[in-house]
Amino acid sequence: MMTDKNREYLEARIQTASSAQLHLMLLDGAMRFGREAEKGVLRGDDLAYQATLLRTMDIVEELLAGVRHSTDDLNEKLAQLYTFVYARLTSVYVNGDKKMMVEALQILEFQRDTWRQAVEKLATEAKIEMAAEKAPSAPKVPAPKPHLGAAPAHHSATGQSASGLPASGLSIEA
Repeated sequence: MMTDKNREYLEARIQTASSAQLHLMLLDGAMRFGREAEKGVLRGDDLAYQATLLRTMDIVEELLAGVRHSTDDLNEKLAQLYTFVYARLTSVYVNGDKKMMVEALQILEFQRDTWRQAVEKLATEAKIEMAAEKAPSAPKVPAPKPHLGAAPAHHSATGQSASGLPASGLSIEA
């Protein structure tokens, strides 16, 4: 049972989450309810697993609905994957198939781990960007102004400047 404070926290977390974080939260929920359903499936207790299995199926359906409908290859494969998982969960609901339950949870767990890594990477990149924006920029040193009439540096032995041209100007060397 969820207390009012827990509900408020969850609502705030949802409202401030990025789309990747929301996707991860859905996968976490699917895994949590899926693991509970799996316990009932393994015991053969239909009443114990049907409610949590239905919640798992609802979450997978929501994940599927959240996939962008485009011709992008990645989106199509993700939609096919969630459709496959949903079909496996449906088979578990109808037949109590333990093997299908294990398959569905393995896929969801892999997806969850993948999304967790993606969310962590995005968070790290965002922190780096924020640090770069907050860091004081290096003080700008003005470029030296040319000195009009100054003689270029020269080598005393050759009497030529560093550029190879004859030195002009005064020399204090004897």
